[in-house]
Amino acid sequence: MKLPRLRIGRTGACILFVCIFFLIYVLQLANWQLINGSFYQQEAMSNRTDAIEISAARGEILDRDGNILAGNHTVYEVIYNALYMDDSQRNNTILGVVDLLEELGESWRDVLPIRLDDEGNYSFLEDEEEDIAKLKTFLNLADYATADDCMEELSKRYHFQGRSKEDTRTVVSVRYCMTSENFSIYDPYVIASSVSPETVGIFGEYSDRWEGIETRVSVDRYYPDGSLAPHIVGYTWPISDSDLERAEKEGKLYDSEKNVAGYKSNERIGAVGAESAFEEDLRGTRGLQAVFTDENGDVVTTATKEQPEQGHTVRLTLDSKMQGITNRSLERNIKANKNSGAKDDKRAHDCRAGAAVAIELEDFGVLACSSYPSYDLNLYLEDSNYRNDALKDEENQPLFCRALQGVYAPGSVFKPMVAVAGLQEGEMSDSVGVYDCDGPGYVGVFKYEDLELHCTGKHHWVGLYEAIAESCNCYFAELGKRLGIRKLDAYAQYFGLGELTGVELYESTGNMTSPQSYQEIHSERGYEWTDGNTCQAAIGQADNWFTTMQLATYTATLANGGKRLKSHFLEEVTDYSRQELVRRYEPEELYDAEISPDVLGVVRQAMIQTAITGTARSVFSDYPISVACKTGTAQTSGAEWEDGGTEENISFICYAPANDPEIAVAVVLEHGRSGNYAMNVAKDMLDYYFGFYTWDDEWNKFDQDGNQVDDDGKIIKTKEELDEAKATPTPGPSGSPDGEGSEDSGDAEPTPTPIPKRGSDIPDRIFTGGSVAADAPEAGSTPGPTPAPQLDTPYYTGSGSPPPSPSPEPDGDGSEPEDGGNGSEGNGDGSGSGGDSSG
Repeated sequence: MKLPRLRIGRTGACILFVCIFFLIYVLQLANWQLINGSFYQQEAMSNRTDAIEISAARGEILDRDGNILAGNHTVYEVIYNALYMDDSQRNNTILGVVDLLEELGESWRDVLPIRLDDEGNYSFLEDEEEDIAKLKTFLNLADYATADDCMEELSKRYHFQGRSKEDTRTVVSVRYCMTSENFSIYDPYVIASSVSPETVGIFGEYSDRWEGIETRVSVDRYYPDGSLAPHIVGYTWPISDSDLERAEKEGKLYDSEKNVAGYKSNERIGAVGAESAFEEDLRGTRGLQAVFTDENGDVVTTATKEQPEQGHTVRLTLDSKMQGITNRSLERNIKANKNSGAKDDKRAHDCRAGAAVAIELEDFGVLACSSYPSYDLNLYLEDSNYRNDALKDEENQPLFCRALQGVYAPGSVFKPMVAVAGLQEGEMSDSVGVYDCDGPGYVGVFKYEDLELHCTGKHHWVGLYEAIAESCNCYFAELGKRLGIRKLDAYAQYFGLGELTGVELYESTGNMTSPQSYQEIHSERGYEWTDGNTCQAAIGQADNWFTTMQLATYTATLANGGKRLKSHFLEEVTDYSRQELVRRYEPEELYDAEISPDVLGVVRQAMIQTAITGTARSVFSDYPISVACKTGTAQTSGAEWEDGGTEENISFICYAPANDPEIAVAVVLEHGRSGNYAMNVAKDMLDYYFGFYTWDDEWNKFDQDGNQVDDDGKIIKTKEELDEAKATPTPGPSGSPDGEGSEDSGDAEPTPTPIPKRGSDIPDRIFTGGSVAADAPEAGSTPGPTPAPQLDTPYYTGSGSPPPSPSPEPDGDGSEPEDGGNGSEGNGDGSGSGGDSSG
């Protein structure tokens, strides 16, 4: 039976076609929206959006108590945003914006190394050779190109010809800087930073006049006290080509698609100090912002795609108050020690530099690390004249961190280590003399072959206690000869002398003298190592060169029973808000020499005797707590200063309390000659640490009863008088800074900290972060120093390390009055190496 044929008319066919069409449309909609909706959404957004980076705030640096050493202020900026910019009006816009800024008394970013002089001529800026060379390279001009040549090429490149010289210079300066910083829609250009709220309000009135000109809240790095610890805190600086090359090798270079958080050519990097050492922690991670535009390219809206991550906060072991006291005491005592050069004056005629370091015994954290002369971070970063003067100051070298990088012959402070070696190796006992310290006149003389060393006095057959307390050169020269250089070298390594201490900041290695290093240093003179050099090394001379940080670590190791820990500045790292701990520093033992407790006890008692009856008695004989210490003097040239030589450098090491140590201190004064000055600095540091004296914000000094005292502890005003004065305050000079200087120590009055650059005119708030951070300085990384290696063998094996690179300042060491000189005849070449006589 045949089925009836189904007939579909035209109407039915049309209906069927429409149904099939809509079915396909619905299925496609389901595919677009349900099955592959997210894919097509991203594809649609990519055709309608631009991704712009959001800068992240740099982490802050704090001291051990949470006081800000390097922080962030929220500030106002005037920027040029390429998203909204009218290219045809760019030059006129720049000119109008700069004119308004100058009218309002605001500074704008002017980096062009060409000025318009009073006669209306172009000329290169002085002392800007590097920037001038970079400009000529950018313009493809020859080295001999003039300032006029550069300006002509710049005006052509930026299409600003036929205008006045003043306007031309303004426009091309901004345009050149914009080009150098890769100005684009991803990177708005900052025309002026730290402008006042009033300026922000005025620019708001011009929002319709200049397309692309905006104001925004951003983040500015600031240092509350730029003179407190500039060598330690450091600063950020525009990233260099070498830093970018290193970032590229390490896969940390910026890539708009693969690595948005990478380093860019217009960033700032931690240049020195903690800013550099903790770069990886401090640097934040950029976020991304999507900018939606319509078919005409106009911005419709924006949305944050990736939140920026602010940098971590780094807390250091530094005690700001102790650092400030050390700074002022160091300055005061150096200035008090310096005289006019009179031959009959016991003070130094050329003492102008020094360093002091304090280490906490609990984990070898650095409490204070001071160098003098120093500089002010804020002035260095903001004042080009101040910066150039500091860079050119070869006499004082304020940028040089003497505490970490200056190397000095230790002088007699080396002797406690030699005593430890002698007792541990059984070369002597504590009560038996090893040499008859006798000679013509009032001093003893040590003679061995052709070597003749003068002593600090005439001690005869003294035992170890008197030898350390009275600093007998003859005793230790003989002991060094018995031990030999191999054992001396080994023990020096045990105690970290001539070794990196492990601090996170850059430090010099120094040098423990050895036959190998001696021949390398004196190869041109053809000197050969002799036992006489060993004798000189044993009294802290020869080519022994150590940093003040190494001397402090060595002292801490003595106090710590011979266990040397890694010295460090880092206390902990937290998130930006300081609420979440990222990591805390864990003490690290570098070496344990396994010194006998009896040996260390003998040396400790001898160092206590130094404070009570020995060379440090004038300062520490009646100190409230027991102090174990040693004074030192190191010759720096073979001639007297009257004959063109340099004076001795003086040093001092101590730890306290002697029988339950908490703190170790080392002080070095360059060319200090003699006197209590190095001891006075250490005493001020101990006074603060143990609370015997306190200092207010103006550095007035007070005793435990609240009386204001002078540097010698004499009462200036009683507590009752001070309380009465508070009721009716009258203006007057601030109290003198701390320091145990001599009668003219008032010469060392420190200068006040400079006033902040704007004060209350800006929103003087500490930046606390948010979901989207404003632009903050970002930087590259600088690798830290390699930790000191452990010894593989117990004694010196002949693998002498090369000498350290010459430091910018002559090496030297410090002394005390009773300690005298380490008087070796035929001394060195004035490099701070002390006596180099070959016997």
